[in-house]
Amino acid sequence: MTDHDPFAGYGGDRKRPWFGRGPFGYGWGPRTWQGWLVTAALVVVAFWVASVSNGDARIAALGLVPLVAVPLLIAWLQRR
Repeated sequence: MTDHDPFAGYGGDRKRPWFGRGPFGYGWGPRTWQGWLVTAALVVVAFWVASVSNGDARIAALGLVPLVAVPLLIAWLQRR
């Protein structure tokens, strides 16, 4: 049985995670082009939510759900 990882990197190293630990400080960051693409998409969503919410905290809170859920989902699926 093969271990299929939909979030594995493409190219020479198919098991390379999209996000990884940084060399300094705390936190994780993008390591592949897919990770950078996800990061850019989440930044676009953050700006869109900020412009649409017009100060309404309920709309802003709903917009924060994908900004938190998507990276957590990817990290859970990769669990390396």
